Amino acid sequence: MRTILFALFLLLGNNTFCQDIPINFEINNLRNSDGSIIVSVYKDKKSFGEGIPSSHKIIPKKENMNNGILKAHFSLPAGIYGLVFTDDENSDGRMTNRLIGIPKEGFGFSNFYLSGFKKPKFSDFSFILTENFETMQIRLRYM
Repeated sequence: MRTILFALFLLLGNNTFCQDIPINFEINNLRNSDGSIIVSVYKDKKSFGEGIPSSHKIIPKKENMNNGILKAHFSLPAGIYGLVFTDDENSDGRMTNRLIGIPKEGFGFSNFYLSGFKKPKFSDFSFILTENFETMQIRLRYM
């Protein structure tokens, strides 16, 4: 908690809340170029737990892929975020599941790879967005 408060103190003193900061990301393990990537933006553990993101970004795969690597970006104000990436291969705007609830399409999280079957906590994949933000490497999981 102290770390988060200190980070917020630094952000407030830095005047970055007034401007949007680009989030650059790369995904290099996509199965195909069909559909798009849906990026769901969460601001806290409550919204993630309820499955209600503060916003969505839709990134067309074909237009942003080169040699099997998708590179894209969007901007957000400085702050704490957690991003969930969905490989919407069939372009229906949501995660498609099999009969028993196992995802049919790929999914991933900011700075976190889910190796088990348990839903991660917000703190597992959240990050602090500041001016010096590096390119985020995303690895999707297909089941």
